[in-house]
Amino acid sequence: MKHNHAHQINLSGLLDFHGIEEAKQIRRAVTIGCVVNILLLCIKLFFGYFGHSEALTADGFHSLGDVGTDLIMLTFVGFSFKKASDSFAYGYGKFETFASLVISGILIFIAIMVTKEAIESIDSYMKGDILPRPDIWTVVAIVFAIICKEFLFRFYRKVGKNTRCNAMVSSAWHHRSDAFASVATLAGVSFAHFLGEEWRILDPCTSLVIVIFIIIPAIRLFLPAFRELMEGSIPLHDLEIAKKTVENQKDVVSLITLKSRKSGPFLIFDATIGVAPHITVEQGYRIASEIENALKVKFGKNIMVSVITKPC
Repeated sequence: MKHNHAHQINLSGLLDFHGIEEAKQIRRAVTIGCVVNILLLCIKLFFGYFGHSEALTADGFHSLGDVGTDLIMLTFVGFSFKKASDSFAYGYGKFETFASLVISGILIFIAIMVTKEAIESIDSYMKGDILPRPDIWTVVAIVFAIICKEFLFRFYRKVGKNTRCNAMVSSAWHHRSDAFASVATLAGVSFAHFLGEEWRILDPCTSLVIVIFIIIPAIRLFLPAFRELMEGSIPLHDLEIAKKTVENQKDVVSLITLKSRKSGPFLIFDATIGVAPHITVEQGYRIASEIENALKVKFGKNIMVSVITKPC
């Protein structure tokens, strides 16, 4: 009788049933977001440059980062739902991790450039130069941008939760931070437009505030992506839930080990359990299937499970 038994979800079948549709949802959402961000990019850069608003121009370059983010999402996140292959038995989930790392790098680069431009303008003002007055249309453009960004935040968050895609949820919060950044831009540009020459310094100063809203999403993207790249376990609370779920299954005498990690939109569990000596291979397969189904109920459908049974 063979007592050691390994069981693993058929990732290809899982993707055939769920992943393809989820990938379509993500691509559709990101495509819409990309179109909106390109529109905002053009509006901000146009009115920022011709309307003499450095803050709005900086916000436009911020939108350039958003467009780049969307293009990366369209290119790489779709790969994370690709079917497993002989070369990549665990699928391509790390493409999502890679996308998040690239996105965070773009945001950090933009933050450095915006900071440089703002400091140069502030230095020019301190030397006695008169900064140009922002046009009233810059205010209108910022209000429009705030409305668009709030829409994208709610839209992305909904799609991200429905597909269990962390990159989408992270991008949703990025859009929310963009909306807050635009509120700061609105305040700075409005003061610079309505309150006279001495207040125009607020326009480049607002650019420095925008840097904060660029850096925060970058860090929020980088840290979990780095943890995932390093094969970090899922949160301890979730791991304890998984352990209790496995231990409570019928015919599981003991839970010897349970390891976990995340790969893109997928949770991966590797469990070794103790069973009665008389358990057959067929019964071991049934036990492994029950564990798999129980974990899917607790954590959702995007799960890979490997179970090894040992007599005890």
